[in-house]
Amino acid sequence: MNDAQTAANGGAKADFGLVSLRMIRLFAVLRRAGILAQRRLFGLSETEWRIMTQLGETAPLSLNGLAEAMMQDRGQLSRAVKTMVERGLLTRERKPGGPEIEIALSGEGRALYARMVEWVGERDRALTAGIPKEDVEIVWRVLGSMRDRAQALVEQEQRLGG
Repeated sequence: MNDAQTAANGGAKADFGLVSLRMIRLFAVLRRAGILAQRRLFGLSETEWRIMTQLGETAPLSLNGLAEAMMQDRGQLSRAVKTMVERGLLTRERKPGGPEIEIALSGEGRALYARMVEWVGERDRALTAGIPKEDVEIVWRVLGSMRDRAQALVEQEQRLGG
């Protein structure tokens, strides 16, 4: 197999021996498959999916809070939220005692979110099928350690003014 074939097949040679690059490539494939499935199964764009998952975990949020949590442009989110309110998936209500609007999942949105969570679990089981439990446990430990180190890098960059 030549270098081009190795790269096309996502081989280790194309990843330069970097675990992080291999993980990024895995994430890209999972993301592509996820976007296609999210549209087909739930009628959601990638941005709408991310809004649903963020609010499913931490609702209610203001638009500013949602934009900060998702690290996404407030204007783009505002348009998506408006569409999702019109579709009956989200609610927007004025926060008691202030001008801020709180965004949350509606009843229909909570039902859709429950289906999304179920599908994510099924997808995870399909991805790990046939992998020994001990290997999956090792992956969890390694990813936890790497996540902690990555968070430390974020904090370091924030201190350095990045």
